[in-house]
Amino acid sequence: MRHDDRRCQGAVLSVLVSIVIAACGAVDASTAPPGSIPTAAAGEQAAASGSAEVAEPSSATANPSVPPPARSNPTLSPSPSPTPTPTPTHAVPPKPTGVEFKEHLLAGQDPSLARVTQSVSWAAPRSADVEIKVYGVTECIARPDDPEPNEAGPCLVTGTRLPASVRTLLAVAPASDGTVSWSWTGTFDCGEPQPLFDPAGPDYHAIVVAAYDAAGHSIFAIASPGRWWEPDPNDIIC
Repeated sequence: MRHDDRRCQGAVLSVLVSIVIAACGAVDASTAPPGSIPTAAAGEQAAASGSAEVAEPSSATANPSVPPPARSNPTLSPSPSPTPTPTPTHAVPPKPTGVEFKEHLLAGQDPSLARVTQSVSWAAPRSADVEIKVYGVTECIARPDDPEPNEAGPCLVTGTRLPASVRTLLAVAPASDGTVSWSWTGTFDCGEPQPLFDPAGPDYHAIVVAAYDAAGHSIFAIASPGRWWEPDPNDIIC
């Protein structure tokens, strides 16, 4: 009879332990955070899926990412361009004024020969750093292509372009001199063109002058416009 009592007490104790264990499991399950899986259940799920590990929630799932603020590219203002320093310019000399041309013939012992002196003078400029150059114009530019008999006129008029190809240098002098001349000896017949020119050449039909310095030269001033004449067929040329 005592033996049966012990057996009965052991059975009762086993039942009580089972009840306590079950109660503890229920408390653990009720206090677990939402969405979590008990270790035993997770193991069963892993076994069912054939995986030996239980994946932990990723940081992206646990903490939803917040997109970083967009970067704003700073707008660079263009640097102001430096103001260029103006290069000082030096004006060319002014056009010669008060220009006069003279021509003088001096007969020699031989009547067929004469000493010719031509000169040009000017009133301005007279600067020490300026020189005057005198040119002969080698073409009678203003002469028409088919003039009428007894028609005449100047070989050069104001406003005519004078490229280097139609100029020959006759004389050079400092502007401060105010005058320059050149001479030659030659044979001359009547009916010679004006102005006269050295038979040794080159021929020239008008005379111009210009002022020169380091900056360039002035426009040309006409010293002698020259003259052309178309004779009549009945005229007797000496």
